[in-house]
Amino acid sequence: MDIIDLIKKRRSIRRFKSDPVPEELVKRIIEAATWAPTACNVQGWRFIIVNDPAIKKEVVNRGGAINIEEAPLGILVVYDKRTKNTEYQDHIQSGAACIQNLLLAAANFGLGGCWLCNLPPKRILKKIFKIPHNFIPIAYVILGYPENEAKQVARKYPLDNLISYNFFNPQLPQEKISSKGLFLNRILRKIYYLLPLFLKKKFLNKFVDKKFVKKFEN
Repeated sequence: MDIIDLIKKRRSIRRFKSDPVPEELVKRIIEAATWAPTACNVQGWRFIIVNDPAIKKEVVNRGGAINIEEAPLGILVVYDKRTKNTEYQDHIQSGAACIQNLLLAAANFGLGGCWLCNLPPKRILKKIFKIPHNFIPIAYVILGYPENEAKQVARKYPLDNLISYNFFNPQLPQEKISSKGLFLNRILRKIYYLLPLFLKKKFLNKFVDKKFVKKFEN
C-alpha cells in the first residue's frame, strides 16, 4: 500500500476481537518502530509487551484507560530520559516518533491500535513495570484485530487553514478552551491520582469512565 494511503487509512481502534496477536507479528511491528528518527541517534526506546491480564488490570485499577484491560495486547513504550536538550524534550519526541511508526506498521498488517496517555502517574507505572530510574514511560499502545471495520474520521480543517509562511498567522483557527475549565480538570486529575486504590477500584473508575471519558466510534 502507498505510504500516503496508509497514513490516511490508519485510525485509532479501541474495540478488538479476542484473537491473540502472533508474537512474530508483534516483533515485526516493533522492529518497524525502531527505524523512526531519534535525537542524536540515541535509539533510547525500549518496549514492554503486556499480555498478562493481572498486570493490565493493575494498570486500569491505578487509573489507566479501561481499553487497556479489554485489548488482547499492550505495548508500553519507554525512553531513556538522559537528554541534554531539556528545552525541547527530544527524548519524548523520539519516543513519539517511534510510536507513530509502530501504529502505521500495525495498520499495514491489518491490526488496530490506539495511542494511550490516559495512564496512572509515571511513578506508579515505573513501579508496576520495574522500569529503571533513567527511563520514563512515553505512552501505552493497545493492539489487536479490529472488531469492526474502522469508520473514517474527517480532518477538522482544510489544509489552507493550518499553514502560514514565515510567521504564525493569528487568523488561523484555534480551539476554544476555557482556561478555568482546563485548570480545574488538571486539579481534579491530580486529586484522583492521590486517592486510595480501593476507592478507585470499587467506586470511581467505572464512574469516571462513564461520565468523563470521551467515547469514540472506533
